[in-house]
Amino acid sequence: MWLADRPRVILLVIVALGLLVTAQHRGPLYAGGDGPDYLAGAYHLYHDHVFSQAETPNTVSAGIGREPLYSVVLAGLMAIDPALRSYTTGCIHAACDVEIYRSAALINLALIVLNGVALYFVGALATGRPLGGLVAAGYVLFNLQTNKGWGPIASDRLAVLALSLAMLAAAHAWGRRGWRWLLVGLALAVLTLTKAVFLYYTIAGVGVAAVVAFANRRKLRPVGQAAILTVAVFAAIVGGWTARNAHVSGQWRLTDARGGIALNTREVFNHMSAPQYAASFVYWMRGPGEGLARKLFPPAVVKPFDLDQPGGFYDAGQNGYGIRVAERMKATGEDYWTAEHAVEREVRSAILQHPLIHLATTIPLFYRGIWGDEFVVIGLPLFLAAIVVAARERNWLMLTLLSTGAFNLVFYAAFSLNIPRYQMTALPSIAIGVGYMATRFAGRMRDRKLFT
Repeated sequence: MWLADRPRVILLVIVALGLLVTAQHRGPLYAGGDGPDYLAGAYHLYHDHVFSQAETPNTVSAGIGREPLYSVVLAGLMAIDPALRSYTTGCIHAACDVEIYRSAALINLALIVLNGVALYFVGALATGRPLGGLVAAGYVLFNLQTNKGWGPIASDRLAVLALSLAMLAAAHAWGRRGWRWLLVGLALAVLTLTKAVFLYYTIAGVGVAAVVAFANRRKLRPVGQAAILTVAVFAAIVGGWTARNAHVSGQWRLTDARGGIALNTREVFNHMSAPQYAASFVYWMRGPGEGLARKLFPPAVVKPFDLDQPGGFYDAGQNGYGIRVAERMKATGEDYWTAEHAVEREVRSAILQHPLIHLATTIPLFYRGIWGDEFVVIGLPLFLAAIVVAARERNWLMLTLLSTGAFNLVFYAAFSLNIPRYQMTALPSIAIGVGYMATRFAGRMRDRKLFT
């Protein structure tokens, strides 16, 4: 009988309590930040049956923009929710009733719960113990710092669930051959079309698989088959979207110019002064950090860290990129994409010319991102310990699952401004690492007869 299955009863309690706590901390219904792009994409998908993120209610032709899948989800909601369907692109610049976003917020809440359930199964499969799954589920469902504020329009909750499902597909397929690896490719494609940075993770993962396969002849066939099936589905979906973008814009791109803007926003921190470098560790600390930094450092040191400070780091990175592209177009007569490519190369060159400085500034940026995790002071050390233990035991499945979090933690710190929200997609891997270490600790206690 299902109710006699204690781990699942405990999971049900964890889900119920996590839902109860998280539901009380919705935050405002809000469509700022990246929300206008996703809503514009949904609007044109629903009304014009094309993907475009043009902020106009008029009929438009197909275009490129941010990753498309969250807009697809919002378009589906528009089809069933009259309130969200009343959205028009004019709402971005006018005082529209924010209640129209309620269904999108509730979807975010549902995604948080589904992520916890998915991680239960990932943890149980990867550790071989229900305890590993329960700890992982509890880690994410009680993580108020990450889960609170689920009211705004943003793709992060969808990306987190997509990543957990990719991990679940990998855990289910591990050690087996055949169709299961098709699901891994599908899940990775969904993840990439929600957060494009995971294109690089997938490419790196396939590269590692190829090295392993050719280094060990006995693994050549099973690893090769798994990689081929995964890549086939991934390439068909992600490659198909890239080809579609090339058809409508002439550019073989997965998204618009967001990559260049993100890199430019990261590069500006390479110009921090020594006092600003020190201040960054205080300013970016969760809780009293910003106020404490203002007390400890002069205004000229701290003000550039403010997101709304004209001429500050964020303004120079985000808005300065477009200005540089426009200036180059005016000076050279180049079209937008030619100028944009040239400016992006300039940003890359600036980073490569000072690799040690970039490495040094990656440290405070890494520090900045981790504070989105409620339990980071416990979770991050256990996550790092899990990597060491899994490597010693040659637990390749666990290392693969943990690699998603390691990639997320390092990549965003090295190539973006790495606000804590960006590290939401590190949380599933950290949770699995904590669950893994919990099962090892419980095993040792049992061996010492402290547990029966």
